Amino acid sequence: TEADYKSLPSGAVIGKLVPGVGYALDAVVGQGLSSIQGGIGVENLQGSGSIAGETSRAYQDIFTLSYVTGRSVGIGAYLNRLGQRVIQSVDGPLVLTGYGALNKLLGKSVYFSQDQLGGPQIMVPNGITHQLVQNDQEGAEAILKW
Repeated sequence: TEADYKSLPSGAVIGKLVPGVGYALDAVVGQGLSSIQGGIGVENLQGSGSIAGETSRAYQDIFTLSYVTGRSVGIGAYLNRLGQRVIQSVDGPLVLTGYGALNKLLGKSVYFSQDQLGGPQIMVPNGITHQLVQNDQEGAEAILKW
């Protein structure tokens, strides 16, 4: 709402008013917030936590969909799964932890790519990904069809 938008610190969000709908956000900048003095880190985690909570609550009330068009790692991968539908591009793996970190933990090279952990050949059969697309054009069409 307009009241929500105006309640944010100046410069924290860039958006445009869409009459009858609300605001379309172009960017979440975080400018001017004390939590980013010296770098932007904690603010990202706080934002991810807020998104996770909202997505989880929305699951029961509205249709939720994520389109994974590029690599989605950590909380980003988890957030995608919280929705009702996931559309994944062939070159957009969903991984909680990168293969390098897992190899280090295991003490040997077991994995050689992110795709082995969260590529379409893993996420489609296990039910995380509901639809696989070859490119962004197909991705946009799939979103509209849902």
